[in-house]
Amino acid sequence: MSFERAINHLELAAAAEALRPYWDTSLSSRPRPLPAFLTKEGLAHNARICGLDADTMHTLEAIRQRIVEDEHLIQLAWHCHNLLFSHTDYESLRQWPSLDHRLGEHHGAFYLIVAGSMVPLVAEKHQQLGVDTQITQATCKQIASFAGNYKRMTGGVGIPLRQLFWLRHYPAGRLFRLGRMEYMIKSFAGPVRVYRHRHTDQTVALCEDGLSFNAAGFMDGQDTWRSALELEPNRVRGQLISPQGFAQQHTMELDLADWDCVLQPGDSVIDMHIPAGGGMQLEKCRDSMTAAASFFGQMFPETPVQAIVCSSWIFNTQLEAIPLSSDNLVQFQRELYLFPVTSRGDDGLWFIFFQDPVDPKTAPRHTSLQRAVADFLAQGNQWRGGGMFFLLDHLQHFGLQYYRQQSAALNRDGLA
Repeated sequence: MSFERAINHLELAAAAEALRPYWDTSLSSRPRPLPAFLTKEGLAHNARICGLDADTMHTLEAIRQRIVEDEHLIQLAWHCHNLLFSHTDYESLRQWPSLDHRLGEHHGAFYLIVAGSMVPLVAEKHQQLGVDTQITQATCKQIASFAGNYKRMTGGVGIPLRQLFWLRHYPAGRLFRLGRMEYMIKSFAGPVRVYRHRHTDQTVALCEDGLSFNAAGFMDGQDTWRSALELEPNRVRGQLISPQGFAQQHTMELDLADWDCVLQPGDSVIDMHIPAGGGMQLEKCRDSMTAAASFFGQMFPETPVQAIVCSSWIFNTQLEAIPLSSDNLVQFQRELYLFPVTSRGDDGLWFIFFQDPVDPKTAPRHTSLQRAVADFLAQGNQWRGGGMFFLLDHLQHFGLQYYRQQSAALNRDGLA
């Protein structure tokens, strides 16, 4: 089956360049008569492990039946599977074509079936690593989270093409769902350097050198002032970042006879990702972070880590000023050491509205979060993201707003 013949048969000439890479490799490697994920049993297994509901599974099976009636669709599904999971240098996932002219209103199910084909790959990798099967199943449920995003976007069954690349992390054994959150080990790239007092446990974050801040201490492109970090053998001087997430312009000096640097750019950290759904109650967050500290300590002892970190719209300090139906997000923020990150003005808005770009006048207002953020943007405010870190040694203090307590003491009494 030549590439040209398949593309012409499927009427996908406009997407030819996006689909052409590795076609011959996929053609020669295709299992006969069907790839396992296109069998009735294989699809049902993958859908169940991914946490898809009965209605979605029914739609997937109907589309599967239509796929297996056409050799060209079978080959395309196998090719997309390979492009997604075997050829990780391939970058045109967002350019994959709609198959509505072939599969009708439920055409999005085609790519959801392909996405679910990661399940055996994840299971095999986790078995090699010795990961508990409950963690494997929890990890695969990210498919259901993405399918939920697609349903909110379109009302149908499928998966957003812009999120397909993220699935590559799971068969590689990099990203794991541990309770409410997902985590992977990464190199810290935050704009902060963290110090802890050897005797009092006081923890402070200083700005990295040469960063631009606005008057309020955020990184939104306004160059009101710049940070300066001076590192000497016996001391460090720089601008303090408040645990509330903004930089302060005055300079602080730390004597390195009393202070240890416990986190700096380049250090290995546990990078947190927050799937949609599941709630943000403090107990869930605490239990997940505690599980992550234990999991990575046991599974990857050769890579010591001292902190959980994350950059996300969820750590945007503006959320404290926005009326929401629940204060769980704000309560979670208060437990962490927040820091500013470079913001473009649209950080994370797609995850709130599932639109790009977002017009606050026409943006969906189905949830309290959507209504509150749309109103905030309509008033002319510029949206931003934020970052956070939490030292693993401080998990015992989670729930006490430990860093904000320390900051209040620091403002009251000065450095220990």
